[in-house]
Amino acid sequence: MKWVLAESDEAAISALAARAGLHPLVARLMVIRGIVEPAAARAFLDCELSSLSGPAIFSGMDRAVSRIQKAVSGHEKITVYGDYDVDGVTGASLLYLALKGLGADAECYLPDRMSEGYGLNPQALERIKGSGAGLVITVDCGISAAREAQVARSLGLDLIITDHHEFTTNSKSESLNPKRNGSSPTLGFGISDFEIVLPDAYAILHPSLLAPDASAAMRDRVSGLTGVGIAYKLAQALLGVSADDVRLTQYLDLVTLGTVADVGKISGENRVIVKHGLDRLSTDETPLRPGIAALKQISGLTGKKIGVGTVGFTLAPRINASGRLERADVAFRLLVTESGEEARDLASVLDEVNRARQSVEQNIAEQAKQTCQREDLSATGAFVLSSQEWHPGVIGIVASRIVEEFYRPTALICLRDGIGKGSARSIPGFDLYHGLVRCSDLLLGFGGHKYAAGFTIAEERILQFRERLSELVLEAVGPQGFVRTLVVDGAVELGDLTSELIQELEKLAPFGQGNPEPRLGARGLEVVSSRIVGNNHLKLRLKGPDGAALDAIAFKRGSLLGRQVRGGARVAAVFTPRINAWNGKTTVELEIRDIKIDKENSKSQIPISK
Repeated sequence: MKWVLAESDEAAISALAARAGLHPLVARLMVIRGIVEPAAARAFLDCELSSLSGPAIFSGMDRAVSRIQKAVSGHEKITVYGDYDVDGVTGASLLYLALKGLGADAECYLPDRMSEGYGLNPQALERIKGSGAGLVITVDCGISAAREAQVARSLGLDLIITDHHEFTTNSKSESLNPKRNGSSPTLGFGISDFEIVLPDAYAILHPSLLAPDASAAMRDRVSGLTGVGIAYKLAQALLGVSADDVRLTQYLDLVTLGTVADVGKISGENRVIVKHGLDRLSTDETPLRPGIAALKQISGLTGKKIGVGTVGFTLAPRINASGRLERADVAFRLLVTESGEEARDLASVLDEVNRARQSVEQNIAEQAKQTCQREDLSATGAFVLSSQEWHPGVIGIVASRIVEEFYRPTALICLRDGIGKGSARSIPGFDLYHGLVRCSDLLLGFGGHKYAAGFTIAEERILQFRERLSELVLEAVGPQGFVRTLVVDGAVELGDLTSELIQELEKLAPFGQGNPEPRLGARGLEVVSSRIVGNNHLKLRLKGPDGAALDAIAFKRGSLLGRQVRGGARVAAVFTPRINAWNGKTTVELEIRDIKIDKENSKSQIPISK
């Protein structure tokens, strides 16, 4: 990795530390996150629910609420149309429960990944109309469903869209629109050559569609809301309560599960929601819904504190499992049931399906990895891999693993009857969604975000798509774009890392996308001892130039023992300090993010490129 020292304003750091009474290191981390005023620092640390914006910030909220209230009072059937991933399932569950609590005649529809794919589809809308529904509310989908919105209107269905994905775009220029004249766009045009297309829906709720009087700061705070976060705002408007009312906070567990699983930014309003949601998920008392309690029990988490990592790597995969290999209905039923017995049965089913998912995923990952190893990385901007044997439910996970290992944008495609369903992931420096926009003439459809997207493509177009996407990536990032960068927040002496300081740093939590854990660095460290523990983890004792010594651990880095890191060696390290409690004793331990031999034995500069 290339280490880069985070840009910081030393004057602003000193001023914030003095005016807000913060430790200089805490102030540094605040300023790096764009927090320079004492009031903003206090609000960040307090993280109060009362700081959340009201639902009226959404421009379409009043119209949406009015239509839903009319449906409830008129006993009109309402269908909540969700998605099969965690964000979609939790959002659909939340809105369904809120509507039922208001006395609505509500049901939920989750499309089948294999037979229907993502989002609204005309056949589902026809079935929903046939069931007697007059109002459809989407969760985590619909913003790109212009054609489906027309179908809904023709069927006499009112459609309210709640979504957070990127808008559909059309070319502004005749010469750039392949659908109009059959030409292909050149690599020279950009996103500004396109115009936004919104579905003709009754109302649309989206983080980018806010009231005209919404401030720039508030727009930034809500910009990262995921599908379940928007459903939460709609529920608040329907309930007509404040952000800290128990009738609303009962859903914080669902919002947290969906936000973390969808890799939503843990900043702005998301950070407030996730902080309180993690507290709710960590309790084992009655407020915990039966489905979550059962899920924690089967995952071995009962009685344990739930963090962002626990949600992302333990709870979310089990909720996701049914939607990946089967229908997502099992996960939905788990989250809305009031029966502890039913919850335990459903959690057991999800756990078994998750084990099957892991096996399928591992097989596909091995095949994809072998293919990537045969490629010339110097000439490869992106991997585009396809197979008729792959399961569409897990290719997104595998794409993420390939990106992690080879550091290239990656698209995996599952082929069926000449049509490919693809899932893609990207790296910093390449906007995946905008890349797909520039490949739109080769695709049958697409949608997603900057770092994750899905698409459909005809099999005969895959080679062209591979070549163009790879060229777009090489054009965007350049040769240096494939060098992993590790941003270092600041340099420290080991002796400065006291338990009291670490506790202060932990007040910046929860950490995640958009609010990373502190990454600190030190040079001229002496390796006092080194050994392998557990599953190939490197355990170290490091001594700084100031004479202070701390234990450190580098997970999955046992291969460094003897080759680079050995007793007596001088190293530079980037790490996150933690409190380690063991046998009633509390100590500071360093979790190593990266470590290198430090031949210069200097503590003056952190970044080294070796």
